[in-house]
Amino acid sequence: MRSAVGVLAATAALGCVALSGCSAPPTPRVQPTVAAVVDREPVDVAKVAVPPPAPAVDLTGLTVVDPKHVVAGLPGLGDRTQLASEDPALGRWRTAVVVRDTAAYDEPGGTAVGVLPAQTLGVSTVVPVVETAPGWLRVMVAARGALPSADAARVNERTAWVRTVDTRAAGTDWRITVDTAAQTLTVDDGTGRVVHPVIATGSPSRPTPRGPQFVVGTFWEEPGSVTPRVVLLSSQSETMDAYDRVTGTSATAIHTTTLASRGEVSNGCVRVADDVLDVLWRAVPPGTLVLVEPTGGR
Repeated sequence: MRSAVGVLAATAALGCVALSGCSAPPTPRVQPTVAAVVDREPVDVAKVAVPPPAPAVDLTGLTVVDPKHVVAGLPGLGDRTQLASEDPALGRWRTAVVVRDTAAYDEPGGTAVGVLPAQTLGVSTVVPVVETAPGWLRVMVAARGALPSADAARVNERTAWVRTVDTRAAGTDWRITVDTAAQTLTVDDGTGRVVHPVIATGSPSRPTPRGPQFVVGTFWEEPGSVTPRVVLLSSQSETMDAYDRVTGTSATAIHTTTLASRGEVSNGCVRVADDVLDVLWRAVPPGTLVLVEPTGGR
């Protein structure tokens, strides 16, 4: 009986809440304060034109942008160089990691001339960034624009525009300078510069390609060969179409050697001793710029 009474009492209480006659008197409404409207002079804001998004491209019909292929239509580097990094935590110099196969354009939203793969020769594609536009990056690439026999001036220093969304920001503290006249290799890893001697560079008839190039990121071991350890560069010979029959390329590299000849005698590669290559071996970041100039130490 007591429980029934309790239920009735609770029900009555709920009914009291539901009925207006049981509620407390309504709280007087307070009118909101309206802020005064201030009429200001119009402000001119500079507008930046944003290129329209690139239409979907069938990548299967495009040439792969890598050392094994010649890709016509890749724009040249000109006087551009690797940009300083926007995030010091990533390194001093700006690079980009290609996170998915992406079309390589001759200009933002222009003509797709190739496909820059997420992997180059079995490693992640990491490239130096040399220019930007809203939604786009201009990067150096490790592909030839032409064969030496066709146009030696378009072999190296090739670039491409890619969509920023297909990349991940990265960087490097390193920079390498090869002086073919002084026969030295200078490594600047961000903490200091160290000058190392080299064993050989390219001969007068087959010179080491001059100008900016970069570390691709492949570290090959070829025991028993004349090039036991190889650090691949993005450049290729400007005098020979192909001297590597396996890859069909004339790729340039920094490598150790079993050959005794010294000076300007190689096919274009930079030959160094084991202790020098130890400095670079699996330590120099991909996308690191390599500058080759015959300055004679000046």
